[in-house]
Amino acid sequence: MPRQHRSVPFLKIWRSARLRAISPAAEPAPGPVRLPGDFLDELADELDASLREARRQAERLALLCELQRVAAATARRLRRPVTVLDVISSASEESERERRTELIKRLRA
Repeated sequence: MPRQHRSVPFLKIWRSARLRAISPAAEPAPGPVRLPGDFLDELADELDASLREARRQAERLALLCELQRVAAATARRLRRPVTVLDVISSASEESERERRTELIKRLRA
């Protein structure tokens, strides 16, 4: 036997007692009131935020790939598990050691 479905108006479900108790005029908003913008503005803001996050993730991925490549090569050369200091000190030039140190700092930031 199918279950009986009780019909409840949409607004009755959506508007809880708490929402009805809060009045927007009860307390003035601090600072200037920002009116809702066009939906295109909202989409543009979300797109900008998503692009910033995607760039940040792409930079992090490149950093991880670089460090993984260097750490794997160092581990093969030393024939043992490596530490951060091994990865840094395995560079032959001071400028490369500084670059690796900076990559690791950015990774851990």
